[in-house]
Amino acid sequence: MPKFNIITDAGNGPEGIDEPVEFPDIKAATDDAQIALAEMARDKLPNGKRADFGVKVADETGKDIYQADLHFEARTEDDLEVGSDAPDPAAELARGPRD
Repeated sequence: MPKFNIITDAGNGPEGIDEPVEFPDIKAATDDAQIALAEMARDKLPNGKRADFGVKVADETGKDIYQADLHFEARTEDDLEVGSDAPDPAAELARGPRD
């Protein structure tokens, strides 16, 4: 059976499994990656207004063959009253200074 490396990111940086995982085929590996993405979201939410999750699958040679990302963004009643175009101060700090 082919082996695949799965790398996940639940917002704390990429984490890989030490050993490649065997799957019958690419579809099984990518299906498992999608399930991992959903489980990361379920485990971490609710926890604030924003979260980003990601997963990658690489084949035995290290070539990336699949990538999926999930972005979560919530707005409270107050946020909706201000308008969706209002800047998020935390997001502005994370981006750093602009030229």
